[in-house]
Amino acid sequence: MFGMLSKSLEDTFAALAFAEAGERQTAMQMAGVRETTASVSDVFAAVAFAEAGCEAEARELMGLRPVRLVPTPRVCGFLESVGLTGVRVAYGLAEA
Repeated sequence: MFGMLSKSLEDTFAALAFAEAGERQTAMQMAGVRETTASVSDVFAAVAFAEAGCEAEARELMGLRPVRLVPTPRVCGFLESVGLTGVRVAYGLAEA
């Protein structure tokens, strides 16, 4: 864990040095960030939406493509599992 944090700090400070020297693209690459066309107000609005649990709206404001969620697996009943999907079956109780 500490190794990852140390590497992240090193990368951030190296990027900062390049940014101060006017090497914007190199600094962005080193920091692992990319430029966005979102305005400051869009960023603040996106943060508010994300904090409220509205991730899709936040991503839209930031110009990010929507996340495709994997559909939940469908649980099969007995008839589906034995290959009788769509067959009408009546259940009843009989006294022995």
